[in-house]
Order: sequence, then C-alpha cells, then structure tokens
Amino acid sequence: MRQVSVEEFSDIIGDIYDCVIAPEHWTDVLEGICAKLGFATGALSVASLTNMKAAVNAVSGSNLAEMAQNAIGYGPEIIELWGGAARIQQYPLGEPIVQSQAVRQDIIAANRYYREWALPKGLFDAVAVGLVRDRAMVGNAIFSQHQSAGPIEDAQLGGLRLLTPHIRRAVTISNLFDMKSVEAATFSATVEALTVGVVLVDQDAKIVHSNATATAMLAAEDPIMVRQGRIAAPSATATSSLHQAIAQAAKDEAALGQKGIGIPILRDSGDPLVIHVLPLRRGHMRAGLIQRAAAALFVATASGPPQMSHVALNQLYDLTPAEIRIFELICEGHTRDAISGLLGVSVATVKSHLLHVFEKTGRRRQVDLVRLAKSLTFPV
Repeated sequence: MRQVSVEEFSDIIGDIYDCVIAPEHWTDVLEGICAKLGFATGALSVASLTNMKAAVNAVSGSNLAEMAQNAIGYGPEIIELWGGAARIQQYPLGEPIVQSQAVRQDIIAANRYYREWALPKGLFDAVAVGLVRDRAMVGNAIFSQHQSAGPIEDAQLGGLRLLTPHIRRAVTISNLFDMKSVEAATFSATVEALTVGVVLVDQDAKIVHSNATATAMLAAEDPIMVRQGRIAAPSATATSSLHQAIAQAAKDEAALGQKGIGIPILRDSGDPLVIHVLPLRRGHMRAGLIQRAAAALFVATASGPPQMSHVALNQLYDLTPAEIRIFELICEGHTRDAISGLLGVSVATVKSHLLHVFEKTGRRRQVDLVRLAKSLTFPV
C-alpha cells in the first residue's frame, strides 16, 4: 500500500480524541484504522492495575466475546507469541512491533493459539503497539494481517507510527475520567469534580478556565503559574514544551505527535507530576465544549519512579520511540547484540537507530550518552 499522509488521518485522529469523553467509540476508531491501513482485525486493551478492571476493551473485525474467551483460554500462548513477558516489557512504547520479525518462525508455528485460532482464520502475522506500561495501567493495541493481504508493509507501520501518539494520549487522559462517557453538556461539571488539575487554555496558552484543583495550584504557584498572562511550569524547558504542544494542538492536532504527553514537572515538595495536553478544537464531541478553549491541560500525579525524560528526548532531539528505547538500553549497559535480542530487531537495525541517536544528540561515544541521560533524569 502507499504511504498515508497525516492529512488523510485527520478524521481518524479527531475520532481518537473524541474517545476521551466517549470511550464506547473505540471500536469505530479501530474499524477506521483497519480500513485505512488494510489490517484484518484490530484490538485495543487498557487495564487498570489499581482495581484490575479493563478500562478499555474494543475489537474490530472479530467478535468481542470470542476474543475475550481466547484471552482467557490462550493467555500464556498469546504472551509467548510476542516473545514472553520479559521481552514485552522491553519493547518501546509507541513503536510497532511486527510479530514475524520479533519472534522466530518455529516458535510461532508451534504456538497453540497460532495453530488453533489465528491461522485457521487466515491471520498469519500481527503488529503490536505498547500504549501505556506503568504502575497504574497497562495497555496495547494489536492489528492482525490476513494472508490474502501479503506481508506487513512499511507503509502500514508508518501509518501506525502516525496514529499511536494520539491513541496513547487519549487512553492516558481517559483514565483520569475513569474511562466513563462524559456528556458535552456536563463536561464542565465533570472537570470540576476531578481531583486532578484541569486548565483550559486558548491558542496563546492564556487561561480560559480552571477547575478547583488547578485554581489552588495556580494560587500557590505550585506547580503551575501564570507568567506574562500565559500558563507556565517551574522549568523553562517544561514551559517551552507545554507552549509548543498547546500551539500545535490549536493549529493542527493531527500533527501534534508525541508533543504534550506526560510533560514532567515538580511540586515545591519534590513530588513529581505530569501535564497531558488534550486538543479541543476539532471533533464532533470536543468542539465547543468550552468556548475559546483550544486545549485542556490535565495536571496529574506521575505514575512511575524517576526515569529519563522521554519528553526532553523527543522535544530537544526529535528522537523516535525506538531510538529512545535503544538510548535507554545502551545507558543501562546492554550491548548491541543484547538489544537486538530484547527488541526482536536485527543488529543492523540497532546500529542504524544508535547512529541516529548520536547524530541527533551531537554525541560521539556511548559514555557521552550516559552523561546526557543523567542530566535528563526526571521523576515522571
């Protein structure tokens, strides 16, 4: 298939963000992605680790009840098809992982789930994308390829790379609403009731409205504040990232990409928080929720221990999810051969990504990357 442009995905991206306040529409989104990219089936699963309940469970191209039964009956086999639990933990969030490239063919062919369920339906390969993996939630999307469509193509993977940041942002923010549908008429009341801070801003980052929690934060200037009439964060880097994400959300949400997902900030007490940016201008359900508001900013508790800031790596150096993951593994002391095994890609691919990391960061040696990582470590 040909490469699909960002513009061609704009309607799907708008529908993705509408799912923040209407999660029952995820099935329609999956159907749209499968139709556009040529996949036979799509499945989205996000589970809360605090109450062990499925926050989102949507399937396209197959019967949901049948898929749920498979998850119960073939659970270990499905995990094995992706290299096992330890390997799955290593895959970079947001980067499509092709099953046939990540796992040896003899292991796939011998797998009970593959032999008894997938192959009889003509589903001979699949792509998985990790969406969230922290102490609060775990989620992923999986798209299957029918044998009549031939091998999975680079254009399909490119399409998923365009869409995945938007899906990640939507499911992360949806969790703050406890994944319940929010009526447009009661959006303001729902926002007011949230325990996380919510600030609605216009395209210039000027505050249109803030809920009670955010109002208290702004009054204390901890950890958000107003500077020269615009919302700001404690650090110049975080403020710059925030303003860039707001401007892009107002101008063209389809091109927002990874900007505005989990911007890290600190409270005066040292407690880590993150800011997520939700575009509001387009979409059938979001548009007009609050007059003049271009984006909603959610100031939430960080869901993980201190780690290297992905926001900084993306904003400052334009690293892709795969490049960021290889950066992390190199800094953890893994060799290129070991990274190849962990991520299910060739050593040549690892070398290529690492070369891009050196070029983009302006570093020449791995020890320089380690020093850079330490300078970017931030509680997020």
